[in-house]
Amino acid sequence: MRRPATLVMALALTPIPSTFAAQAVDTARVRAAYDSVTTLRNQYERSHGRFVTVNGIRMHYLEWGDKNGMPLVWAHGSASTGYEVRHVAPRLAQAGYRVLAVDYRGHGLTRVTDFDFGIYHIADDLIGLLDSLRIPAAVFGGASKGGFVAAAGYDQYPNRVLGLLMADGGTWSNQWVFDRQTPEEARQRLMDPLPLITGASEFDVFVRVVGNIPPGDLKVDWLFDMLMRIGPSENGEWAFLPNFDRMMGSSEATAAGLTRPTTLPPLQWSQHAMIPRMVFRRLHVPMMILDPQEERDHLPVTDQNERLAKDHPDLVIHRVYPQSGHNILQSRPDWFVRDAVELLDQVRRRRR
Repeated sequence: MRRPATLVMALALTPIPSTFAAQAVDTARVRAAYDSVTTLRNQYERSHGRFVTVNGIRMHYLEWGDKNGMPLVWAHGSASTGYEVRHVAPRLAQAGYRVLAVDYRGHGLTRVTDFDFGIYHIADDLIGLLDSLRIPAAVFGGASKGGFVAAAGYDQYPNRVLGLLMADGGTWSNQWVFDRQTPEEARQRLMDPLPLITGASEFDVFVRVVGNIPPGDLKVDWLFDMLMRIGPSENGEWAFLPNFDRMMGSSEATAAGLTRPTTLPPLQWSQHAMIPRMVFRRLHVPMMILDPQEERDHLPVTDQNERLAKDHPDLVIHRVYPQSGHNILQSRPDWFVRDAVELLDQVRRRRR
């Protein structure tokens, strides 16, 4: 049984150990690491954490920048959270953005019990956030699945979008990729599964995730990313990536979804159903496409990005990131900031 490549790509630069607490664990060492990153989380939350009630859910988001800055609504990738922008957000704020990075439904601190939602429901939530903050329009952006959320926002609310910052998502079709592979080639892109990790408390799960990692490998950023992927599950326990399969589909469902996407959960089905060239057929705002490429590219989508850029040569900048992983925010943060600022300049010029 295998787990969807989307999960592995989302965690590509936050590696997970292959075994969990299979031997004696130095609990004191792990407790010290846990206390350190929970303290860091609390500091971030005091400075940047916010909640807003939209469409019947309590949505968590993070904010950086001046209230008068250019709003950038950021949607994260699969299995991630709004915290994925924490290292670049201060630089974006200094450049003139007001960064609003959400945890969308079922992720991070936005906890839900109803998983009958798709990409467009999340786009509705982002518009609800703008309404609650009395922001008439914003730049929308996202990484991976978050790019599809940004695309859905533009599709349904084009007058609320000032520009689009698309980090390897939202500008290409999953089905286009699958349909140009043999069934065997497509199945080979499904990765080995991660074990289900549960415990009676957040700390118990944290121990299982990091307990067998050598002391020298316990990097604070990695520990923080692991902590933010732990949450309560429906049975009263805590889990690593709780309810992820309910949103993304089981390994078997994902394999079947290569040829029968309507059998996938709504979140995945709605992404597979998007045809970016149709969504953006009347594009009227600047778009920056950030296209990472690597030797064994799990998402060979450059041809689709080139075609979209050719459709709108005056609005789309297609920026290729050679030798870069899917998670641009970690693999190429300096390039990301550079290109986000370039997009900001374009949006400002068009508004004058």
